Amino acid sequence: MRSKIILAKFVLAATAALAVSACASKPEPKACPPAGAVAGVERMTSFRPGGGEDLTEVQFTARVDSVESVCQYDDDGVEVAMNVRLVAERGPADTARQADLQYFVAIENGSGNFTAKKIYDVSMPFEGNRRRVGIVEEVDIMIPTPADKNFAEIRILIGLQITAEQVDFNRRTKGQ
Repeated sequence: MRSKIILAKFVLAATAALAVSACASKPEPKACPPAGAVAGVERMTSFRPGGGEDLTEVQFTARVDSVESVCQYDDDGVEVAMNVRLVAERGPADTARQADLQYFVAIENGSGNFTAKKIYDVSMPFEGNRRRVGIVEEVDIMIPTPADKNFAEIRILIGLQITAEQVDFNRRTKGQ
């Protein structure tokens, strides 16, 4: 009887050791590089050409509403699949019934060290009497492994490609 108890304890201990070693041998999954909208260029206001900055001159407003991402690492780097949600709203000066804009996806490796940037064109029609529209853009990017093999400083930045005047307008109207 005593040998059966010892054998049972041995089997239990061996099973526990195998379970612990199996868990220890699996590498921890790496987190995706953070992806998000850049403050100051996450929104825009498009005014009628030649008009002022009065509310009645607004053709449309737009913003990066959200960014969601998933990633997969391999020997070459990290592949990131993102859903970028953009929202536009018609203004009183709109005659085109469409918001045409550009947004960008940039890769930053350390503060201010941009390694890549791509600009995307988007056309958002206001069908029927819709005043607000939203779309989800699917963006896939591959970020090569950095020379130091460290992804800790990598960030993915998304923003609207806007003019200096629009950036200034955003600064003046922040929080309004």
